[in-house]
Amino acid sequence: MNKWKALIVATLLATFGAQAEKQQPPAGGEPKDFKLTETYDFSLDNGLEVTFVQYGDTPKATLRLVTATGNVDDGEQDAVSDLAYELLTEGTTKRSAREIAEQAAGMGGQVNTSVSANSSYVQMDVLSEYAADAASLIADLVQHSEYAEEDLQRAKNNFIRDLKVQKSQAQGQAAEAFYSTVYPDHPYGDVFADESVVETLGSEEVKAFMDTNLVATRSHLYVSGKFDPAKVEQAVKAAFSDMAAGEPRSLSAPQGKGAGQFVFVPRENAPQSTLRLGLPVVDPSHPDYVALGLMNTLLGGSFSSRITSNIREDKGYTYSPGSTISARVKSGTWFQTADVTAEATGPALAEIIKEIKLLQTEAPSQEELQGFKNYISGIYVLQNSSRTAIINQLWFLKSHGLPLSRLETYVQQINAVTPGQISSLAAKYLPLEKMTLVVVGDESVKSQLTEVPELKEIFKL
Repeated sequence: MNKWKALIVATLLATFGAQAEKQQPPAGGEPKDFKLTETYDFSLDNGLEVTFVQYGDTPKATLRLVTATGNVDDGEQDAVSDLAYELLTEGTTKRSAREIAEQAAGMGGQVNTSVSANSSYVQMDVLSEYAADAASLIADLVQHSEYAEEDLQRAKNNFIRDLKVQKSQAQGQAAEAFYSTVYPDHPYGDVFADESVVETLGSEEVKAFMDTNLVATRSHLYVSGKFDPAKVEQAVKAAFSDMAAGEPRSLSAPQGKGAGQFVFVPRENAPQSTLRLGLPVVDPSHPDYVALGLMNTLLGGSFSSRITSNIREDKGYTYSPGSTISARVKSGTWFQTADVTAEATGPALAEIIKEIKLLQTEAPSQEELQGFKNYISGIYVLQNSSRTAIINQLWFLKSHGLPLSRLETYVQQINAVTPGQISSLAAKYLPLEKMTLVVVGDESVKSQLTEVPELKEIFKL
């Protein structure tokens, strides 16, 4: 390129750059409510509940059998739920593991399982024409799995290997220290399994766990997508009618503790410190929960939030900080996390505390709050725009005892929150003196913490 062409290109780039700086993005439209397609619900005599949702135009269907069981039910048998669900695809009295995989593939999908603290599921995503067959396959897995000893040993080996990796990471160490401090007398306080306990589990213990917990009265089958409802209903009734009814689960609400407690986890020569600051808050069934979520998004729960803008964009202390409200049955926990450079450990915490205190004493402007309302309202429809997303939302409502109308009124509730309410919620639910602070890092960073007045006062540093 000669110098004259180069000059022309540079001039054009400068012109377009100047125009780009002057142009403002188009104003967002009016937030739209989410409209759920009508559901069809029925139940079997054994207590299994079933929900059909006709959704989308793609000729596929997602079937998910969700059960109110998970890590909270492990008791003294650490990870038994994880291992049990892992073995569901390893063979039944009717099908080998290979046959299960091949039949699922022939339907255009595969079998997936997942275990969390409160619930677990078996899921298939198949071509619409095979939805009834998929229901029959899932029913076989949950009623006739063999839990063979050799399969269990392989699953234990894999689980323990992954467990060691997770426990070696700073984020995992921070989570373990935080939850064990906040919920010391409840299963929610147990983040990692005990390797020695996992080693002792046998197939009889695994089978007994599933016989007690994977039962009809605790389960809900969701079918979402395009499918023949009459054909699938017939298949569901035939396949699941013999599923054991079992007993409902009773779960106590945790009594949150850890107010004013500081936990330091040494990590020699760590170039970063992993921070976690938080406390118990209300669960999703509480009237304040929706507005509390908006407050969190503004404070630290989004890329453009105040804390993120401060310690990431302005100060450069960290790359990906974030706050969240972790919702579990009868429990909600707010916490801010950040991996910061070691030399910025104290300053980063000082800025986080500053932003919390500012929001507690000064309401955000209407303009700032509206921006976050638009953000939440805009992504809400997108978050519900898939077969699995619809199932996620329906189970969330059921597990927290919320009405179906919550889906369609959520955007309205978000947009009804005032700036004053945001400040009041921050003051009510984020009192610093009730928080737990966890720092994972090199011993040398401790001296920085004593230079932050609030830390010195609250956590007696």
